[in-house]
Amino acid sequence: MQRQHAWTLVAGIAVLVGAMTMTPAANAQQIAFTFDDLPAHGPLPPGETRLDVAHQVIRALKHAHLPPVYGFVNGVRIEEQPDTVEVLNAWRAAGNPLGNHTWSHPNLNQLTLEQFEQDTLKNEPTLEAQMQDADWHWFRFPFLAEGNTEAKKTGFRQFLASHGYKIAGVTMSFADYEWNEPYARCAARHDDASIARLEQSYLQAATDDIPWRRAMAHQLYGHDIPYVLLMHIGAFDARMLPRLLNLYQKHGFTFVTLPEAEKDPFYRFDVDPALPPSPDSLEGATAERHLPLPQRPQDYSDRLNQICR
Repeated sequence: MQRQHAWTLVAGIAVLVGAMTMTPAANAQQIAFTFDDLPAHGPLPPGETRLDVAHQVIRALKHAHLPPVYGFVNGVRIEEQPDTVEVLNAWRAAGNPLGNHTWSHPNLNQLTLEQFEQDTLKNEPTLEAQMQDADWHWFRFPFLAEGNTEAKKTGFRQFLASHGYKIAGVTMSFADYEWNEPYARCAARHDDASIARLEQSYLQAATDDIPWRRAMAHQLYGHDIPYVLLMHIGAFDARMLPRLLNLYQKHGFTFVTLPEAEKDPFYRFDVDPALPPSPDSLEGATAERHLPLPQRPQDYSDRLNQICR
């Protein structure tokens, strides 16, 4: 009887995924775009600057009428390339807020708690200078790594709570960052055919990710939640952003801000780090309830690593 019930549940999820793949949502679902690694992410194609990338992203967001979009900053990039402060200036001039992504983008799993806290604090003067009186107390974990021990997880959450931070969770991501490096290689070779393949696979990955995330949300709660999408300020992301925004709109999404999305109860552990650690991803919540995961979308990593080599 238990086996039959399990197969029925899996079959039901498969039907849901299929239905979501074939048709857009009947009612508009909500999604908050967020961008990591400002002011510089990934290699650049020949002739393009960090400010060019930022302007492309900002124009696409404005054209699609997105509300203010959080960009998460690593201040060390400005130390390495002082002119990239213009990226932050342009982001703010466009009305988009900034949040803390640590100074140097370290992995909490590889540092002591004190080292990670100090790296986070080192980033604050840059945010204060850019944001002034606006709210910059949103934190995005580099690598989405929240600590490899309970002591780190709990300790850093206490640090965030004591410094007035909320966590910028991630509930939708198709590993967009993986396309930026191969794009730079292909652009350097003027390999238009390979770039076209990159474009197709990028949009396919984003498309396939949508029903997978929605299936988990429906299995957990019986309905969609407002999703928070992880993006990066890379050259290929900038090139593809107008088409990507159109893709989400065609799938029935409307755009909201990060604070609006995280009003949903799913994010209660993110907006209140004083609470104990709890899964803040759909995969984590599904695993915690011992529910079956829908089949993951295909992984493009190997082919992206090989293209234009």
